[in-house]
Order: sequence, then C-alpha cells, then structure tokens
Amino acid sequence: MGRVERMNGTLQDRLVKELRLRGISSMANANAYAPAFIADFNARFAKVQRSDFNAHRPLHNHEDIRRIFCWREWRKVTHSLSLQYDKTLYLLEDLPEHRQLIHRYIEVAEYPDGAIELWADDTSLPYTTHYRYPDVDQAAIVEN
Repeated sequence: MGRVERMNGTLQDRLVKELRLRGISSMANANAYAPAFIADFNARFAKVQRSDFNAHRPLHNHEDIRRIFCWREWRKVTHSLSLQYDKTLYLLEDLPEHRQLIHRYIEVAEYPDGAIELWADDTSLPYTTHYRYPDVDQAAIVEN
C-alpha cells in the first residue's frame, strides 16, 4: 500500500474517533474543527519528501486527456456488425469499411460522464444502441 493510501486510511479512522471524542456530531462543528485537526495531524505524521524531482510531464499535442482517463474494454464485432457491452447491444452502420471489422476486436471506451465511444484503428465509429433488457413496468404485467 502506498503512502497516500496509508494516509487516507489513517485520516478516515482517526478523524471519526477525534470527532466522537470531542462530541462533534454536526457538519458545521466538524468543519470548524477541521483546521485544528489537520494542523495536529500534520505535526505528528508529516514526512519530508526524499526528492524534489517532479516526474509530471506536459501533455503532448496528439494525446487526449479524456481518452486517457476512460475505462476501456475490447469486444468482438459479430457477423451482424454488433457487439455487446454492459447489457447493451451496439449496432455499427452497415458500411464497407465497417464490414472489414467483422470478427475483429474493437475498443469500447466508457468515459466518466457515462458516454460510450467505439474505436477501431484510432477512429471513432458511429453506432446505434439496442437495449436488450428494457425496464419492465410491473403494473403493465399485472393488468395483462
């Protein structure tokens, strides 16, 4: 476990105990106590970094930060130009260039905002969706 994870575990455990010990049960009182807790915690547990070297680098022009921070999975395109991801059937347009993707794996990118993109050969592909499991209205079932 890394330094940040250890600190977060310590903070979550210690802060709750400190709030209980001081009888703090409201958000306003907890926010008022937070600066004192942070100062005390840092005085006891802070460590000097081993190196001042900054390993961060600027983003290159060809890099897309949105594509870097997305969940990616690979799915195989069926003969009917479809693939399934997260209980949804994605249908590719029937174009000659898409027919070349049959039986190939393409990338499904899911972004933090919930948007989905299909990628093949660094190209975003147009698609339509078909939900296999629509929400069932229980009242409609009872009436039938």
